[in-house]
Amino acid sequence: MAVIDDVINSSNSSDQLSNFIGNNSASIYDFFISQSYDSLLKHREKIASYILPYYKIYRNLDFTNNKNRLFVLSLLDVSERFGFHGEFQDLYNLCKRKNISIGSRLEASSKFLVGIRRISDYSNRMPEIIDLLAFSFLHEEDSEEKVIATLVHFYTEVLQNFGNENLNGVKEFRALLLESLSVDDKKFLVHSTIIELLNETIDDIHQVYNSIHRKLDLLLERSREFLPFDVSSHLIELDTEYSQMLDSIRDRFLEIRNLCANLYANVASDDIFYSLQRGVKVLTEQNQLLAYINSYGKMHYAKVMSAFSALSSQNLTSKIEIYDWGCGQGLASVCFLEYLNDRAETTEIEAITLVEPSEIALKRASLHIRKFNKSSDIYTINKDLDSLNKDDFSPISTNTKIQLFSNILDIDFFSMTDLILKIKENFSGLNYFICVSPYVSEYKTQRLDDFVEAFENYDSFDLIQSVTERKGEWNGTNWTRVIRVFKVKI
Repeated sequence: MAVIDDVINSSNSSDQLSNFIGNNSASIYDFFISQSYDSLLKHREKIASYILPYYKIYRNLDFTNNKNRLFVLSLLDVSERFGFHGEFQDLYNLCKRKNISIGSRLEASSKFLVGIRRISDYSNRMPEIIDLLAFSFLHEEDSEEKVIATLVHFYTEVLQNFGNENLNGVKEFRALLLESLSVDDKKFLVHSTIIELLNETIDDIHQVYNSIHRKLDLLLERSREFLPFDVSSHLIELDTEYSQMLDSIRDRFLEIRNLCANLYANVASDDIFYSLQRGVKVLTEQNQLLAYINSYGKMHYAKVMSAFSALSSQNLTSKIEIYDWGCGQGLASVCFLEYLNDRAETTEIEAITLVEPSEIALKRASLHIRKFNKSSDIYTINKDLDSLNKDDFSPISTNTKIQLFSNILDIDFFSMTDLILKIKENFSGLNYFICVSPYVSEYKTQRLDDFVEAFENYDSFDLIQSVTERKGEWNGTNWTRVIRVFKVKI
């Protein structure tokens, strides 16, 4: 049974629905937000049959509860995704009445889905819509495809509503949209798909509308695909110019950051920086590796080291295994090794396991870690989180596991429910979880909290540190941080 069926069956009253949401927040997020477009599309009609008929139930939820707010936001997001006009308007108005923050992308959608009376309204609102989408791209969304989809949706609304009666007006709007996207500070929004779809011939409005949405559906589905994975369990970067330079510096993270900053200075460009998608994009090129550490290295270091400081009262002298999930270039592992070295404790690290979908980043992660640790086994798993299975891991139950989740748990594109199940099934014994992310929104933070809550029912659960600091709240920095550190015996 799909989650939407459970939602419907649990919506006989607001109290019943609230109880269901409270116990199934991660599953609801996975269903509406995290699953692939193609998978969600199968439930389109059933979702549509829920949103308006059950409005009177969920409008009376207690919206001081963050999980209830996230539920309504999920319905709003899927309404925009599927072009449910009436549903979007009702949900948008509910969010405004209940002071539910919806983010810049959905705010942009409201500008062309709510209160439109004439074609000039679209043109007049265009600058604000583009500004909102640009902010969303740079600071909020995990996927550039979602921003692109909303931008294309903006255009197709004009096409569908005015194409038959004012074709020249639609063409003028399209030209203005392309011109507005060509300015220097918005060029990063000009995806090849945007150019292709906006240049479709519009003689037959119905035909071109359907053609654009078919191509957009394909784009959204392709956004979940990765390059073929390398099944080798010992990937590492060898005999490169970078590896030789790495040999010449001290084994300190900030030394690595300075090396990358110096190398990046020779190739730096806005195009490379924007391709990082605020640091969540799966990296595919050498210059992106340099750009990431140059742009985010110091912030990353400060966050994870502040999280590791919470372990100062913990005894880590037994044999340990380190698991770095979505490891990127291995920065969290490197920082943890530096932290252990600074503590000068005799910790025996039996193995370090790195999980990462980017092969080029994974190889560099192994290289970085070998710089700090010459003897421990390093195992590499070149997969995204949803592709993992139990055969990928062979932990020793008597060893303490250090589970590193750095800038990964708040990302939309994996099933939190499946990840939690995999951990519970594979990692018996004592586990320390170090979870760090930037503060993006209360909904992203709830995703981390859903992960933590999944382990609270164990008697051994101990929340060691919990920090949520928005911009301006972290003393001495202009950064944000969300930290959850806990231990549990599974």
